[in-house]
Amino acid sequence: MNSFRQDDWAASPSFPSTVAEPYLMGTGVVTGEDTGARPLSPPHSHADPMLAWCYRGTVWVHLQDARWRLAPGQGVWIPANTPHTAHHEPDSIGCYTYIPDTALLAPVDQITRVLVPRAVQEMLLHLGINDMPTDLRVRIQSVLIEMLQQPLPEAASEWGEVPMPTDKRVAPLVQAVLADPGDPRGSVELFLAHGLHERTVLRIFQNDVGMSFGRWRTGVRMTLGARLIVDGTPIGAAAHRCGYATTSAFSAAFKERFGITPRQHVARVQADTAHQLYWR
Repeated sequence: MNSFRQDDWAASPSFPSTVAEPYLMGTGVVTGEDTGARPLSPPHSHADPMLAWCYRGTVWVHLQDARWRLAPGQGVWIPANTPHTAHHEPDSIGCYTYIPDTALLAPVDQITRVLVPRAVQEMLLHLGINDMPTDLRVRIQSVLIEMLQQPLPEAASEWGEVPMPTDKRVAPLVQAVLADPGDPRGSVELFLAHGLHERTVLRIFQNDVGMSFGRWRTGVRMTLGARLIVDGTPIGAAAHRCGYATTSAFSAAFKERFGITPRQHVARVQADTAHQLYWR
């Protein structure tokens, strides 16, 4: 997982645009074999806005103050000159589409989630490996940009944003929770294992992410839990993976977080056309 310091983020290099006129975009594809548990590279930014999206498996996008966990068909717009990096879980494929400001229908000036339709995914990959006349390529790219900048459907569930404290004193603690959300140890036991005082941790989390450590840790667990149950993991097994001794305790935490029970969440996602179109 991401172990970069504040200095690494502050010193992140900026790469120039790789999209040459008259073209409107370019897409890079990275597999889990290329990254594994390691971030793709140290924090860096690009001169063009970038759409990071998941084609298969799970992709993590790291920002200085947050992380996004992306499932297939999910993506996030990252504004130009915004430091970031990413890593992919095993057998995952992540894609990175760069689009200059001049080609966008609306500016990308903040981190924004987006659904990448199945047809758009396949066409983006098709453009990357097939030759075609320039005018045809540009027309296709123009249509794809229009599709990518459609408003997000209200029915789409929340996903994957994990706010990150910036204080380096809690960095090892944060890494431990993200690496093993189901660790059964209590908060105080975790603090002691990392040589931290409880008051210090609580103050840092309240100042940096606006919530207690316990609430933040529950959010990490629920992000994992929602992914597991939609992926077919039995609710009891998902509860155990997320550190809950009973299914009822997990279900109560899940409902408090998302407003619906785990079974209702699975039913809603399976009934949603987004799931049918995008999930792999």
